Amino acid sequence: MRDERCLSDSSTAKWVERWSDSGAALPARQVTSYRSIWISDFHLGLSLCKAEDLLDFLRHHEAENLYLIGDIIDGWNLGPSWAWSPAQSAVVQEIVAWRRRGVHVEVLPGNHDELHSDIIEYLFGLAPRGTELIHRTIDGRKMLVTHGHQFDSSLAAGQWWKGNQVYAMALRINQWYGREWAERWHRPRSLSSYLKCRVKRAVEYLTDFDDRALFEAARRHKVDGVICGHTHRPEQRLIGPIWYMNDGDWVDSRTALVEHYDGALRLLRWGSAGDQLAESESVAVEEAS
Repeated sequence: MRDERCLSDSSTAKWVERWSDSGAALPARQVTSYRSIWISDFHLGLSLCKAEDLLDFLRHHEAENLYLIGDIIDGWNLGPSWAWSPAQSAVVQEIVAWRRRGVHVEVLPGNHDELHSDIIEYLFGLAPRGTELIHRTIDGRKMLVTHGHQFDSSLAAGQWWKGNQVYAMALRINQWYGREWAERWHRPRSLSSYLKCRVKRAVEYLTDFDDRALFEAARRHKVDGVICGHTHRPEQRLIGPIWYMNDGDWVDSRTALVEHYDGALRLLRWGSAGDQLAESESVAVEEAS
C-alpha cells in the first residue's frame, strides 16, 4: 500500500497527482517465468519512454525478483515538458501488482531520479534502500547491481552538464529524426539514417564507461560481475575475469536482463508490431553462463 503522506509537503507532489492518471490494464497472456529480471532507464515522465512495450513485456513475464536499477522516472524533466501517459500509469500499476503477488522488488536510484526518491515511493510504495546491492545467482555467482552512472567518465569528472543538458538534447534530436525523417527517407544510406547514427554515437560518447572503474568496483566488492544500466546500450562481455552486463533501456533498445532457473543470464529484446521484432517475439541478444 502506498504511503501518500510521503509527498504531502513536497513541491513535486503536484506533478505526480496531475499526471499519474489511471490506465487500463491489458488482458493477461502467456507468461514466461524467470528467477530474476533486471530493467532500468524507463524515464517515466519523458515522451520518449516506450511504456506500451514495457507494459507488454511485464505482462508476458514473471519472476521471483524484479530489480529496477535506476532512471525509473526522469526527474530532470520535471516542468513544462513533463509528459505522462495512461500507459506509464499502467506500468506503475503493473509493478505494484507484482509486489502484491509477493515478488521481491528492489529499486536503485539513477542519476535522473536519485534526488526524487519521494516520487518513487509515492508511485511504487517503496523507496531505494541504497545505491547498490549484491545479487547471488542460483548457481552461486555474486553480482554487483547498481545503476552505473558511478562509472560514467563524464559524470565522474564533474561534468554534470554533459549528462543533463547535452544528453537530453541528443535524445530529443534522435526522436525528431526518428519520427519526422524516417518516413521521408527509405534508402539504406539515407541522410536521416546517417544523422541518426551520428547522434547515437554522440549519446554513447556522453555515457561511456571506464572499464577500470567497473573492474575496481567488482574487485572491491569481491564479486564475479557487475549488472547495471545507464548507457542505454544492452551489452554483456568480459572485463578480464569480470562479467559486465548492461540491461539496456526502455527508450530505445527495449531490453531486459533475465536470470534463468539454472543461473544463466540472458539479454532479451522486446519489440512492438511494425518494429524490427514482432510483438510476441522475445529474442536473446546474447547469453553468458
